[in-house]
Parts: sequence; C-alpha cells; structure tokens
Amino acid sequence: MNKSICIWGALGFLLIMLQSPLRAQNSHIEVAKLLNYRQSAAPQGTDNYLFSTYCYNRNQVYNLKGFVVAEAAYEIESLKCNPAGTAFALLSRKGDKALVQIFDAQGENTLLRRFREVLSPVSICYSTDSRCFYIADKQGQATVYDSQKYAQTDQFQLPFVPSRMLCSPKDYFLVVADDNRVAVVNQETHAVRVSWEHTGRISDIRFSSDGSTLGVLTSDGMLKLYDMHSFSPKKNYQGLGQARNFDFHPAGKYASVQTSDKDVTFLNLVDSADVAHLSSPMGGMGNLRFLQDSKKQVYLTYSTPNAIVYKTLKGVLPNYGRMLAEELNARLNEWSKMRPDETLEAYHERVNEETRLRQAKLFEQEIATELAGDLVVQSVVTLGEYNREKGVLTLGFDNLPQIYLTVPESEVLDFTSPDDLEFRNVVYGLMEDDRFEMTYALVYNKRTGKTYEYDSHKRQESDYMKVEENFVPIDLVQQTSMEDVKLQTIKDDIVKAAMARNLISDHTHIQVSTEAVMDVDADGRKITNYKIRFGYDVEGDYSVQEDFAPGRYVVEQSHAAVSMLEIVTKAFAEDFRQYLKPGKRLHVMLTGSADALKINGRIAYDGCYGAIEGFPYYLNDEMNVMNVTPQTGIRTNEQLAFLRAAGVGEYLKKHIAALGEMKTTYIYNVELAEGTGGQFRRINVEFTFFDAF
Repeated sequence: MNKSICIWGALGFLLIMLQSPLRAQNSHIEVAKLLNYRQSAAPQGTDNYLFSTYCYNRNQVYNLKGFVVAEAAYEIESLKCNPAGTAFALLSRKGDKALVQIFDAQGENTLLRRFREVLSPVSICYSTDSRCFYIADKQGQATVYDSQKYAQTDQFQLPFVPSRMLCSPKDYFLVVADDNRVAVVNQETHAVRVSWEHTGRISDIRFSSDGSTLGVLTSDGMLKLYDMHSFSPKKNYQGLGQARNFDFHPAGKYASVQTSDKDVTFLNLVDSADVAHLSSPMGGMGNLRFLQDSKKQVYLTYSTPNAIVYKTLKGVLPNYGRMLAEELNARLNEWSKMRPDETLEAYHERVNEETRLRQAKLFEQEIATELAGDLVVQSVVTLGEYNREKGVLTLGFDNLPQIYLTVPESEVLDFTSPDDLEFRNVVYGLMEDDRFEMTYALVYNKRTGKTYEYDSHKRQESDYMKVEENFVPIDLVQQTSMEDVKLQTIKDDIVKAAMARNLISDHTHIQVSTEAVMDVDADGRKITNYKIRFGYDVEGDYSVQEDFAPGRYVVEQSHAAVSMLEIVTKAFAEDFRQYLKPGKRLHVMLTGSADALKINGRIAYDGCYGAIEGFPYYLNDEMNVMNVTPQTGIRTNEQLAFLRAAGVGEYLKKHIAALGEMKTTYIYNVELAEGTGGQFRRINVEFTFFDAF
C-alpha cells in the first residue's frame, strides 16, 4: 500500500471520536482532539513515518486502515520505518532462527531485501538521515548497509550484544542497550564514547529532537537524562510507576512517560514544578510516542488492544528559552556584520567583546518582552507588605513573580487599590525555569498622578543564558564580517559583468552571506562552523528571460543560476579557498524550488543528472525519497524542484574539484510555493564547513 493511502486513511478512514477520552488530573495539559484508528489485530509494536503509523501482530504488519501490508518470515520482534518513508525493516524470530527483511512502503507485501548473510540478528535501526541501515548480531557485531541498494558499507564490533539500537539526530552516535547497560558509540570512528549501567531493566531510550539529550527509562520508575555534549548525567526523575515507555516532545520542553497501562505523566524538563497527568479509563496503552506531521502539528499517539490512538493537546507551553536563543543568535549575527561604508576602525569600535555582550543583553530583553506579550495587563495585581527598612512595597501578580517597588514611607498610604496602578514601558526577562518576570516598568498611580520606577535589569537572573559563553570568538566574528564584505565585492563584480552581457538585469537580486556558528562535535568539543550562503530572487515578469522558464531545470538554462554559481566558484578559487581542506567535514545544502503550476502529462527527462532512484531529500523539513528516470519523466513539481537542486550539485562537483577531497555530504532540499509564477522558480546553496577555524 502506498503512503497516500495511509495519509488518506489518516484524514478520514475509520475516523471516530473516542467514547472514553483521556481525562486530565489537576493538569493544565488537556486533550484538544482525539482520534481512533481501529485495528483488527492488537498492535504489539509500532513505528511511524510522519503521521502514518505501522504496527505488527505476530508475523503481520498493518497500516492505519488496518490492512495487512507485509508478512514476515517469523514472529516480529522489531519494526523500524525508514525515516524517508520508502520502506520498513522487520526483525522476526522463531526459536533460534532470526531474519531481517526490508519491505517497500509503497507496495503491498513487496520484499526489497532479505539479509541471509546475517545469521543471528538481534537488533536493527536506521540512521536519522535514512542513508544507513544497521544490523547487530549475536556476536556483538554491527553491519552497516546503504539504504538505497542495501549494499554493505561497513562492519565493526560493539561493546556488547544489544537488544536495541538508536541513532542520534545528527547521526554522530549509535546508542546500543541491553538489559541494563547503555553505550554511546561514535558512528564514524566506532569508538565507545561512554557507557552507563542502570539498576533497573531498560524500558526505553530516546533522543531529544536536537540530539543534545539522551533519555533512558528503566523499569524501577526512573528516567535519567544525559547531556550528549559532555556525556554526563543531567537530570533524574523518580517515581514514574511502571515506566513502560517515553518520548520527548519535538519542542524539547516536555517528556511524556507512560507510567501504567492507562496513565501518562508529562514532565516539564526546564521547570520541575510543572508536572501534568492524563488518564485513559480504557487502559491497554502501549507504544507511547510524540509524532509530528508535515504541517508541524504535534500528536501524542499510543496503541490500545484494538486501535492506534492520536490526540492533539492544549496547554503544552512553548519552549520560550529555545525560541529566545534562536532569535537572539539571528539578530546578533546581523548586528555583527560590517555595514556598508563603515570603516574598519569604526567597525572594531562598534563590534567588540564589550559592545557585543551589551547588545546581546539588550536583544535578550527585547525578544523576551515580545514573547511575553501583555502579561501584566492580563494579571490580577495585589498589594503586599511594605518593608520600612528597605523602603519597598511588594506587588503580587497571578502570572508573574512578585516585584518590590521603591516607595517613600510617606506615600505608602496612597496605594489603596491595585486598580489605581498602571504599568507603562514594561520590559520582561526569561528565567531559568522558562517563566517570564518583569524586569522594568514605570508604575503610574492614577490616584495621585505619581510615577515610580521599577528596575531590576542588574539582577543575576537576567544573565542565566550566559550568552557570552556561547558566543563565537570576537576575532572570528570580525574575520567572517571582513569575508562577507569580500564576498559582496565578488558578487557585485560578477553581477555587473552579467548585466553588461545582458544575461541578467537589475530585476535579478543575488544574495550572499557568511556566518560563524558555535557547535559541539561527536567528541564533545566546542567547535565553530562556517556557513556561506548563496541565493537569488528574480522578479516575476523577468523570470522567463533571466531564470528558469516553466518546466526547465538544467542549470545552464537559467542566467540567474549561472551568475550565482560563478560567484561561488570565484569565491572558492580566491579568498575562500582556505576552507577547502582535504579530509574536513562539509555539508552542502542544495535547495531547488518550484511554483504550483500544474504539470499536464509529463516533462521529458534526458537523464543528464543520472537515474535518480530512492534518493533522500527534504520537503518542508521532512525527509522523503525522490525517483526520476528518463523512462518515468517529470510528473510533479517536487521532481522539477529536485532536479534544479541536483543540477547545482553537478555544477559544483564539476567546477570545484577540491570538494571531492573533503568529507562532503550533499543534502537536497525542495521548496514548493502555493502560488504560480516565475518568482517561485529558483535555487540556492549553503555550505557548512565544520570546525572551520
């Protein structure tokens, strides 16, 4: 059965509201919508691709509609979906016999590969980028296969025989576990980075979506979180009942733990006081997971004896700390760039360690205030005690920490009612527990016409992010800013030459930028990566002449694309050549886009970029696989956009030979516009040089 059937089933087939919804127990987290997909056989285990969930019972695999889509050789003990959605792997067993099989997710009971060469498999998993498939055997050996042809690419020894395996989101690590041990293995070097032994039997292991945290749930009711940068214990949660399984919310702020066959506990990972509980009177819960569909809607899903259950939740608080950090980095990066016509002396005076830290704190206050909204307006304000010794009046709020307002003792009696107080120019800060607090306000007493200033900007809590520790070193900021200016000069020269040849006009706008980004590598070292971006836009009325015409995808057919790529090649032939170091890691993100113009019939594909079969790519940040051959031609806008990105990859390989000497990974990304027009047909490329400096 193909994915479209599963998605169609998710939209409407056997879709009913449960008669016994989960009930909240003294919790701000509640069920907003609850859906039930009935199954003819009790799900014993599950895995998913986006919204679509596959489950198994005995030797059969079922989709959301309850249809059998595959039959394993023996009784299934593990099912793993390819993250790109193309296939799923089954590990089945009968006594001493065990077998791993790969089935096509697009077909019905279509076997793609049977691994007869692995005589005693014990666990399986895919890498998160879908490119690798791992099988561990009873001898503790891991065999690695590519996920397109399933040809063997590597083999290495594990520290013990694992009953389960899991790859980290960045594919830095392979985590293996047995009854009570967990080991973290470097995927590239195969070295064991760290291992832990637990008192209880391991029930579940999961990574947070950003890969920074590993969670280990054990049968003695404990969830242990480990920092994957330092490989050290982070937090422990006890008293989690039967501790059957758990998962991290994609936003990284919560973890859900199944504590019995009918109970779920939600843990706020940044605010330990925030614990929520949901209960299902139906019971029989299992396989608890958070899922996210292609529209970024998050679901909590689990199985029951006769159904796969999905529910959306309300009351899940946003991860303000992550949102603030991302926006802070973006603003600070833009602020740190050298301005047009700014002298080097003026730039160094404006951007240095002291001014950058000061600006970061200003940005932090601005962003926190924007995120907080009108909290004080929504609050119930109360008047508290007056401290004569310190001369401060306590003001309380039902949604913010209390504040201490400096008020002369002679004026305290003027504060008779909270309704008389008006808060102006309010500034908020974000505390360590991800809650907001007021850091500045002018408090106007309407009864007397007097204004009092509250200012706690110097409080220690305002620095909780310790942004200075996460800053890119100032010399690298200044270096990349200088290089950004050089890149702009290269761009201007090439654009001027292209315009002189009437290839493009001032209706084509090419953008280039550089950015240094802090990161942590697989060994836990802080490193600085270097991102260099190239892109362009062409105004709609000029796209046919200067960019891709409808249905076109060959790079050389776009003057705008060729002009942009000439900037790339010239940059790496001159000032940016220093970053092309043999053996260093490099990710090249190639993005092709297409408009929504319908393709009638098919567009011929001459195979200039080869036969593309089962090739992983990203659409709306979700992984998919691409198939385009001369025989099939181009029938969708996704294929058209992908080929535009593929053309960029081929151009780079041909014109920048040094890329072949690096550990280069090409990542293909597709963007589809809802509108039609040439302005939506374009390409861009982003280079990420790891540990570049």
